[in-house]
Parts: sequence; structure tokens; C-alpha cells
Amino acid sequence: MVAYSFLLKPPPMHRSLISLFFLLPLTIHSQPIDSLNTAKNCQYMTAEERQMIYEINLVRSDPKSYIRFLQPLLNKANQTIKDYGKGDKNYSLTITKTEKKGKTIETTDTVWHYVNEEEVKAISSLINDLKKLKPMSVLKPDTGIYKAATKHVNDQVSHEWKLLHTGSDGSHPWDRIIKFSPSMNFGSENIAGNSADLVTPRDIVIQLLIDSGIPGYGHRYNLLDPAWTHAACKHDLYQGMHWWVQNFGRIKK
Repeated sequence: MVAYSFLLKPPPMHRSLISLFFLLPLTIHSQPIDSLNTAKNCQYMTAEERQMIYEINLVRSDPKSYIRFLQPLLNKANQTIKDYGKGDKNYSLTITKTEKKGKTIETTDTVWHYVNEEEVKAISSLINDLKKLKPMSVLKPDTGIYKAATKHVNDQVSHEWKLLHTGSDGSHPWDRIIKFSPSMNFGSENIAGNSADLVTPRDIVIQLLIDSGIPGYGHRYNLLDPAWTHAACKHDLYQGMHWWVQNFGRIKK
């Protein structure tokens, strides 16, 4: 069984929140910056893609410390509810595909929520999660995983970014990751889109961590899965939308 969750609209954390991210200091951390910047010499990635690997390692290596980036967002989300109420009603879809007697059966579940109310709920639950988490492994870059992410980005561009996680050849993320990086025994994928003019890797990582409106916060728990050992990120700008594919792999033991 394969299940995918996604929003029909990007989460409501674009232009109004971006300036907050630049104002927060990066000096308080338990590990040296270089130990987290594992992709710094990977010239096959762009500077933004390397920066996203660093950002993922930042939250994984010290979850509690990362809360300092989130508390201002929670304060702002709470103020938004006071000023404007629960917000517009929106919904997300969870598409589940199962194989039965050689046929693929697809079912869709719809989950409704109020945008402003859901934002507060999602940020609050993320902060609570980070408070409980122990430091996780720092992810290393992998050329094969990067090729898998690049393949899916190119496939998405050819299909106007409508494929979700299943490639046009029927491949799932772990199929592509294991194919291009045989040293891995499993993998997973996050996809994020953001239409802001000045979007940064930190904006996208925080967007996926909060995962507002996504049942089960699947993107968040992909990022915070202690089983991953390697990762790669691929960026694409398509018709004014910034798209990011994050691929994660677990090396064979």
C-alpha cells in the first residue's frame, strides 16, 4: 500500500513569514557548523541544495535548539487567530493506492480544516515533538540519491509537476533511490512547492516540518526519521513556483 498526502494550496507561510527567518541567530548550537555542512564540497549540487542539506542536519542534530526558529511563527499564528479568527476552510487529500489481483485500486480521503487554526495546531505539535526528540544522525550526501531526485524532477517538469511521488514509469521513491544508489536498502521522499519571491532552503524545511494541513505530518516525520543515513535535495523553478524534492536513503548494514 502506498499513501500520499498533499495540499491543494501551499501552506500559508509565504511572504509574511520569510523576514522572520533572516532575523534569527545561527550562533547557538552544540555542534560546529562544518560538521553539519556535509555537502559543502558536493559541486554537483547547487549552493541552495547544499544549504538545504545543512538545514536538515541543523534540526536533526539538535531538535530542541531548532525551536528558536519556530516560536516567533507560533506567536504570529496565535495573533492571526485573534485578529482574523479560524480562517478559511480548506482541505487536503490523502491518496492511497493498493494492488489487488493485479489491479491498482486508488482511494481518496478528504480532510477539512480551518487554515489559521490548523497552522497553530501544526506549529504547536512540531514544537512539542522537537522538545521530546533526541539528537539524530547527521545525513551525508550521496550522488546516487541525487540522481534519483534529479530523475524525478525532470519527470515532473515533463508532466507539469502533476505526478506527486509516482514517476511516469510507475516507480516509487524507494525504487529510484535503490536503483541509482544500490548501497541503500530503502528510501523516501518529500516534495514541496512555494510561490514566494524570496524563498530559501530554511523556508522550505520549516514548511515541511510544520506540515500544516497534512494528515499525520508525513513530511515532518520523514525529515526527523532517525533511520536515514544519507540524503540529497533537488531544486527546480517552474512557471514561478519553486519546487523541491528531498530524497532520503538508508545504507545497507
